[in-house]
Amino acid sequence: MAKPTISKGKKGPSKHSRASRREEPIDINTDKSLKAALPPVISTDHHRPAVLAAQLASSVSKPTRKTGRRAQLSSRARKRQERSMDMAEAVMERTLKKVEKSKGHAKVINTRRKPWEEINSEVFGEEEKAKKLTKKQLEKQREDEIVKKFFEEGLEKDEDGNVEMEGASENEEAKPGAESAHAMEEEVL
Repeated sequence: MAKPTISKGKKGPSKHSRASRREEPIDINTDKSLKAALPPVISTDHHRPAVLAAQLASSVSKPTRKTGRRAQLSSRARKRQERSMDMAEAVMERTLKKVEKSKGHAKVINTRRKPWEEINSEVFGEEEKAKKLTKKQLEKQREDEIVKKFFEEGLEKDEDGNVEMEGASENEEAKPGAESAHAMEEEVL
């Protein structure tokens, strides 16, 4: 018979593992209120123009205006600038044409689009369409069946298959005071 092993319990992660490195040290007893404390709010309503001016002055800035002879571009620089402006204009025209063309394609696609029900009915036939009825259509069908059953139970058919209404008989039509069923329908409408 083999000796039973003594279980040492569940070992925690080794001290060099990623999990142990991410944990907080257990021996540090920090106050819980310190964890919930928010950092101080930095007020932005105090503008100090002197500090801002000093910051702007210390930064490197490109001179915006040239004076005198330096204000005019050389012929090479002017030609270079004109070419870049022409290229920019050409790019803008190309992108506008592409956008218009894309919008035209989208319009054509939208006009040719069909709902999925129409496509499925063309592909699978009317059987598939009959299977996929909406809730409203199903409720209407159930209601129609209930009404049909109600009227079939309440009315009795004679030998010819005609339905006789209660209180209506051929003798009453012959009476001078009785109105015909057709005249009663006209009054209702």
